[in-house]
Amino acid sequence: TSRTRLERRRQKLLRSLPPPETILRGSVFVRRRRCGGATCWCAKAREGHATAYISTTFADGHTEQISLPAELVPEARRWVAVYRRWLRDVERICAINRELFRKRWVK
Repeated sequence: TSRTRLERRRQKLLRSLPPPETILRGSVFVRRRRCGGATCWCAKAREGHATAYISTTFADGHTEQISLPAELVPEARRWVAVYRRWLRDVERICAINRELFRKRWVK
């Protein structure tokens, strides 16, 4: 039945969700800045020192930025990508749940 198909799709999506310990909501970005040292190469260079950050904005408008060492940037990017996939799949589950409510097939 249509109900069974919806429930199977929902179960498949639930099983595919990544483990919560690999989910990170936010954005990874790199800022370039000059350090201000008169003898540093960045004083004459077109680009300054690169510093990577994770940035997250909360519901109250507060933004948190955490600086990252270069070796953690790939992992942070992976975790943010996992979050985006997780969010997409949760939205799909919600669409199925809405359809179950619409048809009054909720147990």
